[in-house]
Amino acid sequence: MDPSALVKKKLSPEEKCLICLEVGFVQDWLKSTKYLALVERHRDHAIFVYSSSRVPCLDASDLSLDTVLPIERDLRCTAASDLGVSIKSSRGNLLLELPQGSQTDKFLSELQKSRDVLLKSNGLPSSFSWIDKYTKPGVKNSGNVFATDVFDPLKQGGSQSSASQSLNMNDLLGLHVGMDVPVDNTPNYMYPANAYLPLTTTQNLLSAQHSEKDKDILPIVDDHFTDPYLQSKLSPAVSKDSLDSWAPTNPDSVESSLHKQLGLPTPKPVTARETFVKHYMADRESEFVNTETIRVFCGTWNVNGQAPAENLVPWLSPDSQPPDIYAIGFQELDLSKEAFIFSESARELDWKRFVEEALHLKQKYKMVKLVRLVGIMLIVYVKKDLWKNVTLVDSESVPTGIMGIMGNKGGVAVRFTVHNTSFCFVNSHLAAHQDEWERRNQDYRDINSKMRFKTFVPPLTISEHDVIFWIGDLNYRLSDIDIDSVKSLISKKEYDKLFRHDQLFQQMGPNSDIFKGYNEHEITFRPSYKYTPGSDDWDGSEKNRAPAWCDRILWKGSGIKQKYYTSQPKLRVSDHKPVLSLFEVAVKVIDQVRYKKVYEDVMKKLDRLENEFLPQVKLDRTEFEFKNVKFFEPQVQVLTIANTGQLPVQFEFINKLDDDSYSKPWLTVDPVLSTIMPGYSCEVEIKVEVMKSAAGLLNSGAETIEDILVLHLDGGKDFFVPITGSYIPSTFGSSLEALIQMHEPIHEVPVAQLIDLEAPGSLEKRVCHDELDGPPFAVPKEIWRLVDHLNKHGIQQNDLFRLPGLHSEVKQIRDCLDTGIPDKVPGSVHSVAEALLIFLQCLPEPVIPYNVYRKCLDSCTNFFTAKQVLQDIPEHHKNVFKYLCAFLRELLRHSKENGLDEKFLASLFGEIFLRAPNSIHTVDSRNSSAKPDRDDPDERKRAAFVYLFLTNEYDD
Repeated sequence: MDPSALVKKKLSPEEKCLICLEVGFVQDWLKSTKYLALVERHRDHAIFVYSSSRVPCLDASDLSLDTVLPIERDLRCTAASDLGVSIKSSRGNLLLELPQGSQTDKFLSELQKSRDVLLKSNGLPSSFSWIDKYTKPGVKNSGNVFATDVFDPLKQGGSQSSASQSLNMNDLLGLHVGMDVPVDNTPNYMYPANAYLPLTTTQNLLSAQHSEKDKDILPIVDDHFTDPYLQSKLSPAVSKDSLDSWAPTNPDSVESSLHKQLGLPTPKPVTARETFVKHYMADRESEFVNTETIRVFCGTWNVNGQAPAENLVPWLSPDSQPPDIYAIGFQELDLSKEAFIFSESARELDWKRFVEEALHLKQKYKMVKLVRLVGIMLIVYVKKDLWKNVTLVDSESVPTGIMGIMGNKGGVAVRFTVHNTSFCFVNSHLAAHQDEWERRNQDYRDINSKMRFKTFVPPLTISEHDVIFWIGDLNYRLSDIDIDSVKSLISKKEYDKLFRHDQLFQQMGPNSDIFKGYNEHEITFRPSYKYTPGSDDWDGSEKNRAPAWCDRILWKGSGIKQKYYTSQPKLRVSDHKPVLSLFEVAVKVIDQVRYKKVYEDVMKKLDRLENEFLPQVKLDRTEFEFKNVKFFEPQVQVLTIANTGQLPVQFEFINKLDDDSYSKPWLTVDPVLSTIMPGYSCEVEIKVEVMKSAAGLLNSGAETIEDILVLHLDGGKDFFVPITGSYIPSTFGSSLEALIQMHEPIHEVPVAQLIDLEAPGSLEKRVCHDELDGPPFAVPKEIWRLVDHLNKHGIQQNDLFRLPGLHSEVKQIRDCLDTGIPDKVPGSVHSVAEALLIFLQCLPEPVIPYNVYRKCLDSCTNFFTAKQVLQDIPEHHKNVFKYLCAFLRELLRHSKENGLDEKFLASLFGEIFLRAPNSIHTVDSRNSSAKPDRDDPDERKRAAFVYLFLTNEYDD
């Protein structure tokens, strides 16, 4: 839809949108997508800049106004190197990247016309009071935003004479293209937007994620310098389209068009200037950086699904001096089925209200971000005075429950930058139970490796922050000590002796990767778990759980001092006690005057280098072979790129022609994009990992382990890196049609025969082969083995299909199914349960075929109609569905022991049995933290369809 028509709906009747186009808005070398509109009212013109909650913008409600820049006599339009155009005036500044094409030509032409109208006009200059209703909300009167839309000739900052005195011969030349010289006569380098582009109103780079009603959400970008370390590696991701235009195939095309339109000679292309400058500036930061100390409060509490009923002041405001930042984490916020299945919870608002009522009374606070994954919630606040210095806000979540998608366990995180120091807060709830320390370790590894802040390109990891706080119910218990000894040591306050038995302390050894590099203050408070709710007494239930320090606060980074670390025993609603800690953190603050001087010096040096040298690198290897790749078992090799030249080199793995990704789904590299300083090298991890999306294609022979990576040097040449390998076929990813015809393990089936079995229609074309050893099975033997094992050993297991298995055990189960050895399926029942779900997820055609997907959803409320739909599916698919439903009904007969219910199983297996057509192929190993879409309108229908067959006996 034409954005001009959408902008028109946001304007008053007297105002006209002449043109609107999608542009790249650049600030602090970071780019976001905006909509730039040229608006006319009578003979006045102004530039309106809008953010959109989605790109492309489809409705006027998507648009929110960022700033308005009147077109006055002092307005300048200057070509800005390869970034595009800089529009400056006394009221504000814009640094824009304009797209190539007729719309840009038209916009510049209309801008020129508006200047001509202005320069030819006589009389007093316009006060532009009509824009006040957009820039000054306080002028609204009686709900009418146009009530004060009047002309006031004296509202302008000066008289007619003063205005006329500001004119000179240059004013008569139109746009002053290429003639904008700084007042101090310093060279006209592209200064960072923070120093010379003081936009008074800017939206955050994540505006697409927030609506106008999110009054408490902080803007991500303001007019302050932000984080050269992050910027040296990253650029915010806005949309694929905008990113493509940011690095066009022909980098000169857009710029040439712009300079031609503006009447300028086309300048020499630059070589990743912005990235290089950030690196050089970071090297010299001591010349322009000061430090400022801020107080950070971290709190964590597992509330055991309880509603708030106590004043939280003792926890959140324990001393007289208020903190500058609050990071408050909850676990088990809501234990209801609705929260677990559909991620819906009314408790979120209840607990948020209680938190805000307990924040320190001596300060006013603004919420930076709230993020929740089922019952894991993290809220971050900053004091109002600090708000303007907080930038680049983002949040993410990683579930670690069953199949790595259920959110009953996992982590959430919020990141942002204060002044020039990046912060990351992680709140996690790891696997429970006394002896499950290995699962807790696995949960930590999954959260740490999969948490990616996708606002940045490439996505930012937890470890790439200056200051990290990791809080939550980490669930590590006390080992090798009986409960009576535990309580005895607690009563004597001999916490140091007790702490030697702490599992987290034992796991954080010098050679361990568990919370490597993190610190924890000495614990001098009673274990925070487990209490009888409503009291300070230890667990008196039948399970008689031993006390433990489950709830922890860890930190990582420099310039951090921990002031105290304790628990709050006065809050008794849960079986956990809340834990709290206060830190003093030294943050880096930019001195803009000193920064400017260093910046100018760096730019001069970079100009000389660019004129004398070209980027040069050396690769230690030019091809890679991955042998015997297995499903669910990644292989990693390392490519070392050395910068042998005199310039910093920015490299990126780019898409091949007509491809929408730099590699096939089973292949990833890390980092995808980076910069190497002269004399240094960068190690790039090349990983081959076959998951659900690729397994079927590799089994059938439709895909092979072959690809070519294109390594592009900015301003230099491309390198081509071939990737080859061999894949060992697995039953994971094989079709039901092929599986029921295989009587022997898949590793004993010749590859040529396997390809024939995977061919569509192989069952109908099947003739008697001696090697097939009999007629097809009713259901695949692999599914039978997994279900039979669970039926014998896990029918009464609590948390079945809720607690994830171990990766190592799932691999053992894979090998058992693929080789037939050993006879008994290895691993715990939780690992077998997860293996069953993964097996079903990997089916190229789901249990209920794609072609009846929509019919199943349409019949989800009528059991008779639903059975009729299933009459149209192949017999072997119907057999598997009936067999699995019978197993699930058997599980429900033991619900008192295993805690399962119809709604949970229906929701879980609804995602397994019914998949939207081709949905499996949308899963990409590069997005390993992908979660189910909780806004999927089909989710409840899938669950309702399966629910019919769990509550009714299914026969033909």
